[in-house]
Amino acid sequence: MNLPEKTLNDLFACWPVARFATLSGNAQPHIVPIVFCEYGGALFSPIDGKRKKGTPLQRTHNIATNPTSSLLLDHFESDWQRLWWVRIDCIADLWEPPEEDAQRIAERLINKYPQYLDPTLMFDRSAYLRLQPRKVTAWAQSGKQSSIQDTIASTAPR
Repeated sequence: MNLPEKTLNDLFACWPVARFATLSGNAQPHIVPIVFCEYGGALFSPIDGKRKKGTPLQRTHNIATNPTSSLLLDHFESDWQRLWWVRIDCIADLWEPPEEDAQRIAERLINKYPQYLDPTLMFDRSAYLRLQPRKVTAWAQSGKQSSIQDTIASTAPR
């Protein structure tokens, strides 16, 4: 199913979490939930102050050796006619943006996730995971993109 660019942008603006999938050097899958925002045609996820299991992060190690990755946004509910998912196949890297871009990305993240007003969570605005979309694949049980658009409309702030 093809999604209009507006639907995709609306989804990126309101959807709170995505699953980010990478492969390790020995082809072991690694999937983690991430927060993200869109800026300048790419998606960004902060390397933030939330507690992490490993340092450096497995996802950053994986993209250094294999930048091919995927991001999955999905919706589940008991009415299976409303099930859908959108997968964005990406090229990922750890990006240190110029100050102006870093500020704009941080502003978008703070607008979407007010928790980032806490400086202990977003202490380093100099490095982000940058996901550059290469292919978008969407599926809805109903077979209609309106399932995705309806969920966005019911989720977006009023």
